[in-house]
Parts: sequence; structure tokens; C-alpha cells
Amino acid sequence: MSLTVFLIFLFVAMGVIAVSTWFIFRQIRLNKVREQRVVDGEARVAAERQKRIDSINVLLKVANTKEINWVEASIRIKNLLDQLGVDLSGHEDISAFYIVTEKTEHIPTHEQWKDLPKEAKVKFRREMGACEKDYVEHLLRARDALSAHSFS
Repeated sequence: MSLTVFLIFLFVAMGVIAVSTWFIFRQIRLNKVREQRVVDGEARVAAERQKRIDSINVLLKVANTKEINWVEASIRIKNLLDQLGVDLSGHEDISAFYIVTEKTEHIPTHEQWKDLPKEAKVKFRREMGACEKDYVEHLLRARDALSAHSFS
């Protein structure tokens, strides 16, 4: 083997080593970026989860006050529980929120409510009042049980 061939192989080998080293460091840097994105995403998900839990706790405190009635609180709480991926419909006490939501899901909301004639609004308000009256004890137990519930 001549010295020229040896030097060519040596330079080619050094080039391969240099390119490999560059590629390895590039992959390490990209992996760190990916890991940071995952950590940031997990933190964002945890923060959103905590916001929903805090919203449930606020709703539990203001339920059945001038701000919000039991029906609206039940609907909102049930939706927040669904967003959390928590199904407590089988829980003896907490199921009240699911029951009230199911019993009143046919009642229009938001823009549809605004478009209803006065007689229909009165009818639906009576229906909501009757539902609240029928389930008030169950809703009070549900409020206490959900307040004590651990979402972890």
C-alpha cells in the first residue's frame, strides 16, 4: 500500500469521524429540545387540569346562591369532570350532578334560551325548580363529597 492511498484512507476516516461526531452532537441537542417540549407540555396539561379542579371548587362554593343555581352548577361540574376524564357517575353521592344534568339536558341554553318565548322560559324554570327541589339533599351530599374528593 502506498503512502498516498494510506493518506487518502486516513483523511476519509477522519471525515467520517467528524461527520459522525457532528451528527451525534446534533441528535443530543435535538433530544434535549424534545425533552424540554415534553416537560413543558406536561406542565401545561397539569396547569389546565388544576384550573378545572379549581373551577369545580369555585362552583361548589357558589352553587345554589344568587350567582348560580343547582341545575347550572351541576351541568358545569359534570362537564368539568368529563374534561378531567373522571367519571363519578357511579359514586353514591356525587352522582347527583350527573342525574340533574341528565334530567335537564333537554332545556335550551345560551342563545337558544334567549330566543325562547316567555311562556317556555317560565315552564323550563318551573321544571328546573322542581328538579332542584327533588334532588336538593342529594346535591348537598354531592357538594360535600366532591369537595372532599381527591383528583390525584
